[in-house]
Amino acid sequence: MPQWIPPAQFLAIQLLTGTTVAFTPANSPLRSIASLIVLILAYCMQISANAHLHGTRFGAPLVAMCWMNVLNGIDLLVLTRADYDKQLAYNTKQKPTSKDKSPHEPQTKSLLDKYLWSLNLSFNYRRINTPWQIHALTTFNKTPTRTRFLLTSLLKLTISIAIIQLFTLETTDPYLGRAVDKLPVRPAEILLPFRYHVGWGKGDLFLRFLFTLSFGIVARAFIVTGYTAAAVVAVALGQEPSMWPPVGGGLLDACSIRRFWGKTWHQTLRQLLCSNADFVSGTILRLPVRFQWCFRVIFAFLVSGLVHTGMDVGFGVRIDESGALWFFALQILGVAGEMLAERLLAPVSVFLSRGVRRGVGFVWVAVFMLWTLPVWIYPILVQLYADGVRMMSPFLGLGGWDV
Repeated sequence: MPQWIPPAQFLAIQLLTGTTVAFTPANSPLRSIASLIVLILAYCMQISANAHLHGTRFGAPLVAMCWMNVLNGIDLLVLTRADYDKQLAYNTKQKPTSKDKSPHEPQTKSLLDKYLWSLNLSFNYRRINTPWQIHALTTFNKTPTRTRFLLTSLLKLTISIAIIQLFTLETTDPYLGRAVDKLPVRPAEILLPFRYHVGWGKGDLFLRFLFTLSFGIVARAFIVTGYTAAAVVAVALGQEPSMWPPVGGGLLDACSIRRFWGKTWHQTLRQLLCSNADFVSGTILRLPVRFQWCFRVIFAFLVSGLVHTGMDVGFGVRIDESGALWFFALQILGVAGEMLAERLLAPVSVFLSRGVRRGVGFVWVAVFMLWTLPVWIYPILVQLYADGVRMMSPFLGLGGWDV
């Protein structure tokens, strides 16, 4: 029974956010109080998840989503101050160009419609079909019919689950154990292997590549599985398919670190991070406009690092061994580096075709991730193996061998 405490606290955060949005005026001081309670609930959930879900694959993503919901609550309650009347006004403006009518687009002011809209909004992280929809949302080329959406989503769900099963292994596999034994966990050793490991060579680089690729594939499959499962249920119950566009872009969008995080991976955190960052930089720090974008990048990656550190702790990784903050902080340097390179190489790049420029960008992103991602994932992999939890396989579903 204690295992149900963290999920119950998770749902309580969303319920509190949605209920407060529904039944308080946009400028009510009760919204600030509710956001503080949301923060306290998240802290309590982190503690209970460590106690009751330690050593499970379920606990870590739940903890990460929990802290994301804190940012979500702050955004809805006190930053954008989401309000049902604003949604109704938005729907009125959209009527000439849209024929969709579904639970996310209220047409009346009935109390039930208002409450259902508010609860739905608390889970609508990208603010799809609302006045607060994120910039550069990944959309369908053509919105599918309900039947087509459900069929393709069920196929996508089946493939994603199969990928997770294929690209993970039980820790009893002897080859997996020998591979994990080769993984360092100290950040300096991971980021500068040539300095700390005499004889580090092609075999170690290949193992690094295999674990990085496997982790990326499985993590993406987990995201697609969770999102698609929710989409199937929601659309089957009456929501429009337009409310469930792709969770992220394709690999062809990942020709820079900015596009990788803003388009390819997923856009779930964009609104939550950007709104909070803009509040801090513009309202609290009062930075000049030209510095606010830079602050947004720094804030977004550092907060992402803290959120994913909470996820690592949920995996059982000690907080002082977590590499999440290292990894996301390095993304700031990566963004700065590529922007500097673009400026310095601008006179040369005009003579290169678009395909060549994109190709160079893909190589850059791949190499940068190969260098930085292990600092985050190695401690997680080592902990999963120590706990005996089925984990990402470096053998990519091909059977084990000594790397």
